Amino acid sequence: MREILNNFVLVSGSGRNVGKTTLACNIIRNLSHDYTVFGTKISPHFHKTSELQKLIGEGEGFKIYQELNADSGKDSSRMLESGAREVYFIQCGDDRIKIALESISNLLPKDSPIVCESGSFAKTYKPGLHLLVVGEQPDETKKSYQQNLANADFTITRSDFSVKENYFDLKYNGTKWKINRK
Repeated sequence: MREILNNFVLVSGSGRNVGKTTLACNIIRNLSHDYTVFGTKISPHFHKTSELQKLIGEGEGFKIYQELNADSGKDSSRMLESGAREVYFIQCGDDRIKIALESISNLLPKDSPIVCESGSFAKTYKPGLHLLVVGEQPDETKKSYQQNLANADFTITRSDFSVKENYFDLKYNGTKWKINRK
C-alpha cells in the first residue's frame, strides 16, 4: 500500500508540454497568499544544473538540488518565482523516489502545502490530491500515463487553466484538499 502524504498536491500529465508546470505555478501562486508553500519537481532525467541550484543531497541513483534562482526559466525556478518558499529539484529513477524524499523529509514540513510535479510520484505515494493534466493528444500507450489516469483525483485540460489563472478553486485546510470548478 502506498503511503499517504496529505499535504502534497501532485500535478502529473499525459506527456510533455501539456501545461504541468504552468498549472503547478498557478497553484503555488494562489496558495501562497494564505500558506507557506513548498515545491518539488521530480524528474527521471538527469539534466545539467546551474550554480544556482545547490546540491543538498545525493545517493545511489538520485540527486537533490535546492533551487535558488527565480529567473532561469527552468521548471523549478518558475515554481520559486510563483511564490514557493523553497523548491527542490529531484533527479531520480522511479525506484528511488522514496529514498530521495526520505532524505529531505526534514526540509519538507508536514503541515504546509507541497506542490509536486512528477510523472511517477503516485507509484510510491498517494498524494492528498492528484491532478492529471491531459493534453490534446495523450499517448495512450505510455504506461505512466495509464497509471496516473487510474490514480488521479481529477483530470484537468488546458481549458481549465491559463498561463496566470486556474478556472477552479483549490483550498487546503491543513489536512485535506478541496477543489471546486468556478
